[in-house]
Parts: sequence; C-alpha cells; structure tokens
Amino acid sequence: MLKLSDLSGFSDEEIVQHIIDSYEADPEAVKKFEVLVAYESVGSWGCDSSSFFLLREIGTGKLFENHGSHCSCSGFEGQFSPTESSVNYLQSEHFYFSCGGYEEDGECVNKR
Repeated sequence: MLKLSDLSGFSDEEIVQHIIDSYEADPEAVKKFEVLVAYESVGSWGCDSSSFFLLREIGTGKLFENHGSHCSCSGFEGQFSPTESSVNYLQSEHFYFSCGGYEEDGECVNKR
C-alpha cells in the first residue's frame, strides 16, 4: 500500500480502521477492498482538507476510487462511496484528485 501525506505513518490495519471511523463507513463495505493508495491531507483548521483512496475489490480485482473533502465544520463523515475506475482512466489526462493544500513540502499541486 502506498501511504501519502497525513496517512504515511499508519499501518495497513490503521488505515482500514481510520476509514471506518473517520468516514463512518460500514466495516464490511470497507473490508471488501484492498487499499492500494491512501492519501489524506487535513489542514490546521480543516479547510481545504481532502483525501483519495485507490481500492481493489477483493475477489473481482476491479479498481475503485474514493474521494473526500471537508471544511472546518465537519469531517469526512459519510464520504466512503467508492466509484469504479480503470487503469486506462487513471493513466489518462482526465484523472484528477485535489490535494488539500497542506503538504509538508509546501508544493501541493492537484494530482493527475
């Protein structure tokens, strides 16, 4: 698993539990996936916070993406809703995810 930004120090098990807790996701829905990429960036006040997870469905091997964002009023609750993806899409110019703007190196660029 590739762990980026705020999730870089988490174990695989801690990332799964983090999704269940912070996204208020059904544990069975989360555990049907293998997390391939885990990215989350949360600012000091929560503004411009974002997340991206690339998931592979266990059993089928299908790829899914999950995107989340929040401001200081609320967190990532209710935002575990994976959508099917593909390698072709992920490699295309259409693939995009917004990083939160709070990267430690100061170089947050929206990812393609």
